[in-house]
Amino acid sequence: MKKLFILLAILFTINLNAVSWSQMMSWGNKTVKPDVKYSIETEGYNVRVYEFTPLSDPGSTCIMTFTNEKMGMFCFAKSKDAIRKDQK
Repeated sequence: MKKLFILLAILFTINLNAVSWSQMMSWGNKTVKPDVKYSIETEGYNVRVYEFTPLSDPGSTCIMTFTNEKMGMFCFAKSKDAIRKDQK
């Protein structure tokens, strides 16, 4: 019984440390809100799309798509007619 308690205590501590480490590593990260987010109507998939401007390259747009199974991302240069976030 004592061995089981010690094992559970160690596993619990390791789990807490993993969560804390993850939170510490992202503590100072800046949160960027997407320029546009929407869903695409498809049959059998829940496709969510997020468009954002990378902080390191304001002249580009990146599009990320998520389903329950996969994720994809594509970045490209903005056209001169693109809607800027600060013009909305």
